[in-house]
Amino acid sequence: MKTEDATALWQQMFSVSDRMRDIGSSDYKQLFVNMTFNQLRMIKIVYVLNREYPEGVTLKVLAESLSITPAAASEMVDALVRKGMLSREHNPQDRRAVAISLAPFSRKKFQECEQTFDRLTTGFLETLDEGERSAFMVTMAKFHDFIFGLNCEQE
Repeated sequence: MKTEDATALWQQMFSVSDRMRDIGSSDYKQLFVNMTFNQLRMIKIVYVLNREYPEGVTLKVLAESLSITPAAASEMVDALVRKGMLSREHNPQDRRAVAISLAPFSRKKFQECEQTFDRLTTGFLETLDEGERSAFMVTMAKFHDFIFGLNCEQE
């Protein structure tokens, strides 16, 4: 394979990803204007971790996921709770433990964004015939597995 082909592929993938992000976030972009990159990153990580921990993620798990100290994570969570983006609830069985989740407004916005992505992706997949769709899905799965199987320290 030629290097130009590889370059064209990743440039197209980044372009598609950026465009989908722009489309998905267009209705609440103004809300995120006053947030730092790390705050946005934390919101996204909480969203992802809430799939695994629907009752709320602990501060320790969140800090580990962000590679920051629990104290730094706690300060960021407090700031995002004040902005109405996250909720922080005490565990009834252990008052020292907290469960961090997206605030209802944030959860709703993420769900709306996912619905937009589902519509875009479904619309695209419907333009493919069955063979193209099958080949595309298999190829994307292989690319995903290849990328996530890489050891970045060796690259």
